[in-house]
Amino acid sequence: MVQILNKEVGPTGFGLMGLTWRPEPCPKEQAFETLREAIKQGKVFWVGGEFYGPPEYNSNVLLEQYFEKYPEDADKVVLSIKGGWDVSKMAADGTPEGTRKSIDNCLRQLNGRKKLDIFEFARRDPNVDMAVTFDIIQKEYIDTGKVGGISLSEVRAETIHNAAKVAKIAAVEVELSL
Repeated sequence: MVQILNKEVGPTGFGLMGLTWRPEPCPKEQAFETLREAIKQGKVFWVGGEFYGPPEYNSNVLLEQYFEKYPEDADKVVLSIKGGWDVSKMAADGTPEGTRKSIDNCLRQLNGRKKLDIFEFARRDPNVDMAVTFDIIQKEYIDTGKVGGISLSEVRAETIHNAAKVAKIAAVEVELSL
């Protein structure tokens, strides 16, 4: 069985983008039913995004409301949230300030209802050394128990190898869209 952060998650993750990133998102109760069914089917590695929808209704906001209603489900899933993306510039922001801003925003939106198991940069910031970005995440968030691990998204094999030299990488996401 596939494990991430020492939890069994199964071979396939569950992407949350479609629940909030639409001009007309599905009703909240329908989203909740979908999340409950995902757990029933063993899809417990959930990937959402700080920018999957507007700030007032993105993955984190939906999940905060879900875990308020179903607190018993919080420990059943491994949650990876993408962030580190400056929407105003449509570019990755791996600066220390941008990293802190993104992670702090995710934690605030989750409101303590669910731990941020994994923080995943949506894209690699080519203007910032990965070691600088990962050092902030490690020392200020992982070492303090606020985040469980680091994930990478949409990167080349070379980037994965380089990242693994400077940080423990919990997961790597490669999108597969049917």
